[in-house]
Amino acid sequence: MWERAISEEFVERCKNLKKTGNIFNPIFYIVFTRLVEVSAIINEIFLPTPEDLEEMFKTRKDLLEIDLKTINETLRRAWKFEIERGVKYNFSDGIEDLMYVVYRMREVQNTIDRMIKSLVKEWKKSELVEIYFSLLVELLELEEKIQREVEREIALENFARLAKELGYSSEFLRKSYEILKDENKPLNHVRLEEVGEKSKLSELLAQTDEEEKMFVLSALKVIFGKE
Repeated sequence: MWERAISEEFVERCKNLKKTGNIFNPIFYIVFTRLVEVSAIINEIFLPTPEDLEEMFKTRKDLLEIDLKTINETLRRAWKFEIERGVKYNFSDGIEDLMYVVYRMREVQNTIDRMIKSLVKEWKKSELVEIYFSLLVELLELEEKIQREVEREIALENFARLAKELGYSSEFLRKSYEILKDENKPLNHVRLEEVGEKSKLSELLAQTDEEEKMFVLSALKVIFGKE
């Protein structure tokens, strides 16, 4: 349900930030701000009323909302320091993605605010707490999914690089990976024994020699894991 608040583009940018080693985690930031809110409800700092809910959202925006001007100034000073010391920060590679998620964060948070309000029926403390925990669980599951996909993509890139160094077809490995990605079955449940049963992949495997085939299968085993 809550995934409607977070676009595919936003998720892709979150993945890019992880891949470039950026310290900012957008999903965890949302989780943190919502943990603060549900804690305020549980401890009755804010009461389960429409007025208090609006006040709580306003308080979050006043105290916890990321300020683009502050980030721009921080980056400006970081870049100045980069030039002075002659060494580039690793996070510089993800600046475009960082600015995208920061710019879109207010939109995501506002959408979640509206969804929370639309779900409240009885304005009871227990009801609000339950709504918040359902949100938190889905956000944590999304974070896990992003982490798994990033790990697989990094593994694929590393194997493609290794394949190239060894003279194997990195494009073949990439195509094999893409075919498995298109399967309906969750990636982490793909068994090595099933690889040859998938028709598209079987066609690809048939086009290469035994040595390269075993290399590709071993790579896929590591990338996807084996039960």
